[in-house]
Amino acid sequence: MRNTCVLVASSLSVFFHALNPAPARAAPILTDWAFNIHGETYESYPGGTLPGGFDDSLFDWESGLGELSFLYHPASPGSSSIVAFFDHELSPGTTSFFYNDYGISGGTLSAGQTWEIDEPGYVFGDICLNVLSGSLDNENAVPEGLENDVSLAIGWSFTLSGNEYALIRWRMTPDPSFPAGYTGLYLAQINELSQETLYFTSTLDIYESDPAPVPVPEPASMLLFGFGAAGVVAAGRRMQSG
Repeated sequence: MRNTCVLVASSLSVFFHALNPAPARAAPILTDWAFNIHGETYESYPGGTLPGGFDDSLFDWESGLGELSFLYHPASPGSSSIVAFFDHELSPGTTSFFYNDYGISGGTLSAGQTWEIDEPGYVFGDICLNVLSGSLDNENAVPEGLENDVSLAIGWSFTLSGNEYALIRWRMTPDPSFPAGYTGLYLAQINELSQETLYFTSTLDIYESDPAPVPVPEPASMLLFGFGAAGVVAAGRRMQSG
């Protein structure tokens, strides 16, 4: 993040991927990210790592596209808050690094949800400070006509009881067709020159118990278990016959 956690742009690794066969277009680059999890901040710079509970199997950390999920169960019940911040560079190699993007917001804001679109702190933006404090301002500081560098953030505030879990998902996609039936908040970052667009959505689900699925043995494992059980039975019979 900028301000307190300055990202050195020259240190970024640049990787290109084709999003569509025609016209060929480089994927975005995820230049910076941060999460504020109930007052604890995790950032990409320097050497960012995430706590347990995150699933990034559907997320590409180079392009910043895909889905991240986080299963959260607090040490004690009560109010909690989680904020996610992402700073993407759109159309790398085809436009200048700064000043060509703008943001829009749409959809329906859910209870306990906050958001922010802002310049990430190189010049005027306060989004990094707001992420660090856990208080987004629900404003777009970089609308069309005031293009600049753009970053996006979405936050959640919620209350959990002693046995409840929160599952938060964040999705970044160039496809405007959100998951089927989704009518919630979305943020978008648009490059005015290439018209490349990144959509950012998030959902929160609260469960009364751990929603993690119970592992089901694969057929090979079940077969091995069967052999083991048969061996135990046979051994018992031998002991009885002895």
